[in-house]
Amino acid sequence: MKTRTTILAAAGLMALLSACDDTMAGGDMSGGGGMMQPVAGGPPFVEGSSGASQAAISACQSALQAQVTGGIMVVGSEFSQANSAVYMRVGANGAPWTCLVGDDGSNPSLTFVGSEGAA
Repeated sequence: MKTRTTILAAAGLMALLSACDDTMAGGDMSGGGGMMQPVAGGPPFVEGSSGASQAAISACQSALQAQVTGGIMVVGSEFSQANSAVYMRVGANGAPWTCLVGDDGSNPSLTFVGSEGAA
């Protein structure tokens, strides 16, 4: 009987450990796995497009690097004569940020567009 109880306890422990492993997939601590999503109903977050100048992209990366820790990845940009938009993700969970900037790299303005604490 003692052997059967030990086997059942070990099986239960393995099931719990497997569930923890699935929850942490992709380094996301929210339990959903994958990249952090932008706030629903918030400003647009574009991935895959391009168009902003290298000066605009570099200015946004530099401005964001001064505020956060973790790797920064530019995932998209849009050109506009008024201001270009640069879309970036930060760290292992891919926290979404946008940057409005002059196409010459002037006046970068950063906005975090993720949800801190959304379930």
